[in-house]
Amino acid sequence: MVSSTAPRSRAQHDPAQYDPAQYVLIVILDIEGFGRRTDPDQVWLRDRLRAVVARAIETAGIPEPASEDRGDALVLLVPGTVPKTDLLGGFVRALVRELREHARNHTGDREMRLRVAVHAGEVARHGAGWVGADLNTAFRMADMEPLRRALAGAPGAVLSLAVSHVLHQGVVRHGHPGLEAAEFAPAVLSAKEIRDETVWIRVPGHPWPPGLRAPGPRTPGPSVTVRPAPPAPLAPANYGISAAEVSVTGVGVNHGTVTQSWTGPIATGPAAGTADIPAELTRLRAELTEARQREAIDDFTFRATGEELETAEQHARAQDEEGRGRLLHALMKIERLIPNAAALAGLIATVTQLIQHVKGQA
Repeated sequence: MVSSTAPRSRAQHDPAQYDPAQYVLIVILDIEGFGRRTDPDQVWLRDRLRAVVARAIETAGIPEPASEDRGDALVLLVPGTVPKTDLLGGFVRALVRELREHARNHTGDREMRLRVAVHAGEVARHGAGWVGADLNTAFRMADMEPLRRALAGAPGAVLSLAVSHVLHQGVVRHGHPGLEAAEFAPAVLSAKEIRDETVWIRVPGHPWPPGLRAPGPRTPGPSVTVRPAPPAPLAPANYGISAAEVSVTGVGVNHGTVTQSWTGPIATGPAAGTADIPAELTRLRAELTEARQREAIDDFTFRATGEELETAEQHARAQDEEGRGRLLHALMKIERLIPNAAALAGLIATVTQLIQHVKGQA
């Protein structure tokens, strides 16, 4: 159960005083389109939001946070001792499941999709509520236009998530299992007292937040050419019929050595040019391993890219739209996982060329 109670503070006796600030994890949950609902529907949605969040908290095993109801938004203040991976991973996953269950049974004015902002910082108790610059930042994040646009552009999604730069740098970017680091896109927050701060946005279920600009070309590195694989050669020194001409007089037979050489791309129907993908992925795996051995990438990046590479390998020869999509999705996630560093220019170029190659065959 989400609690809104808190110990009696000095601020209740003297408005000029407030409790010392404490470090907490700040979660803002804002219902999309709340203002267009009727009063009864708004009351019903507020109750449903508390119930959904309470079940998600219990499922994630997070200690009961303090909370504050601010109309269409619910504020959670989670103890700073709670692992951030539990909040950004387990809680978000549980919340998505609860919201999807709600969506199966409620539409229209009782639909509930959320904009969720997660930040961390100092918050002080004052009277019946809380104050602090970090709390203000979290509210600005929940209301930022890119977060609204990402949710609006994903009709089948149930929430869009904004994570502050400090949490992204300290936790998300390291690729902890379940955090889906490659699905976060950077956006700029400028609102009132905040100027040009980076916020990271994700829409669970989407490889990239809808409505946000996809990443451009990475830092160029050594040229990498993806070449079609040559067809399998015939047996060496093949003797036999090289050509036959059927006519009224009989069959012409060429006696002597028949040789074969591959001189360029050969069209072979829908599968043309795809036989090289498995070989290129094998080379990519070797490059990733070499990069880890020279410590150009860390363990988290190596494991995360390795998992996506396995997915790519499973669909390397796919010709159907779904399989090709999964191959491309995996390669794009690998590209976003690899740090944009000069020491990794060759590796980045390999991935970029593979992506372009797969796109060209789509």
